[in-house]
Amino acid sequence: MNTLLSRIFSSPWLLYAENSGIYGARLVSLIRGEQTAHEDFSAERAKHKPYVINLSDQTGATPMPYDPSQGEDPNEPADGHDACCPDPCQVVVIPIHGELMKYDQFCGPRGTTSIANDIIAADNDMSVLAIVLHIDTPGGQSSYTDILCNAIACCETPVVAYVEGCAASAGYWIASAAKKIICSSELDMVGSIGSMLVWADMEGYLAKEGIVLHEVYATDSTEKNQAIADIKAGKYQPVRESLLDPIVNMFKSQVLARRPQVNPACMKGAIYSASDAIGMGLVDEIGSFQYAIQTAVTIPSEKFSNKTPNLTSHIMNIKMKATWLAIASFFGYTGDVTSNDITPEMIDQLNDRLTDQNATIEAKDAEITRLTQISEDHICLQSAFAELTRQHEALLASDAGQETRAGKKADRTPEQIASDSYAHNKLADEAM
Repeated sequence: MNTLLSRIFSSPWLLYAENSGIYGARLVSLIRGEQTAHEDFSAERAKHKPYVINLSDQTGATPMPYDPSQGEDPNEPADGHDACCPDPCQVVVIPIHGELMKYDQFCGPRGTTSIANDIIAADNDMSVLAIVLHIDTPGGQSSYTDILCNAIACCETPVVAYVEGCAASAGYWIASAAKKIICSSELDMVGSIGSMLVWADMEGYLAKEGIVLHEVYATDSTEKNQAIADIKAGKYQPVRESLLDPIVNMFKSQVLARRPQVNPACMKGAIYSASDAIGMGLVDEIGSFQYAIQTAVTIPSEKFSNKTPNLTSHIMNIKMKATWLAIASFFGYTGDVTSNDITPEMIDQLNDRLTDQNATIEAKDAEITRLTQISEDHICLQSAFAELTRQHEALLASDAGQETRAGKKADRTPEQIASDSYAHNKLADEAM
């Protein structure tokens, strides 16, 4: 029988229900022989391998395969540091994608046993500053999930779970063991805390193929395969109590032990969007993958707590590297930005540039104040000029209404005197 089918049929699952239907279709395909072992899944397998982000690199993000067996000899000194303490400048990213099984799948996803080994190796590697679990899984086989979670919880290296898509059932159990859970989007799905069992009754299919199975048990083996017999008979309660309930009870107790803020009301199998999951205590926050990396390296590490002050200082410098690169770029720093350490000379140059920037800002502020005052004075002058113009026009109008058309009699022309339409003050003329 196909090894994958054997594993699928032989254990209970911690799987989100929507994906169990999809997985069922794959089972039918495997049974029919439509997916064969000669298919090339190497590209798919490569997507599930852990990789390293080297924080000491100038870009701050250089993915490369992570293989602790290919690392430097721990007995050799590294860059002037103690042989047992190479530079802790790496973040190991471990993908946890697709349906999870205990052992590696030839079609891609790594098994939980291999993921646990990756985590333990990274935790023991003194060059690793933090571990980020990149999670997008609906869950999977319950077997070994609790051991993987214990491996994560026991890490001295800080572990952050970054959810990009889904962390359901076994996927959430794994994420809950990390120091922090960060989702990539409000639409990510989280939760489905529960267990289920799908048992495929193959007797009808095999009978059509002409295959009849005969089961014979020893005299004293009266309870052997009793769970399967109960399921065949439609008696599900014994299986719930003996198999599924213990699994989900362990699931819930470990989640609450590591995340006491989780609301017990959300532990009945429901799944939530990331925005709702934050309110339920299932998730800490929403942020980018780069934010998850930065968060991971700022979590206090038990791994280096007993190491030398020089190493602690070096770790702090690594954590400041991204910030330093941004500051150097903003102020146009032209010195060596590839160094891991921020030297006193670099700080002096930065202070000089800050002083110059402050002086420029003060000069511009003074110029803005001067121009603002000129503008205000101009507005006042415009207002005063408008008022003078109004008063001048009023005086002109008043003068025009009071003036007469003729002065003294001697000043009038004969035509004006003879004109009936000419108006003048006769009394005034006689008085002159």
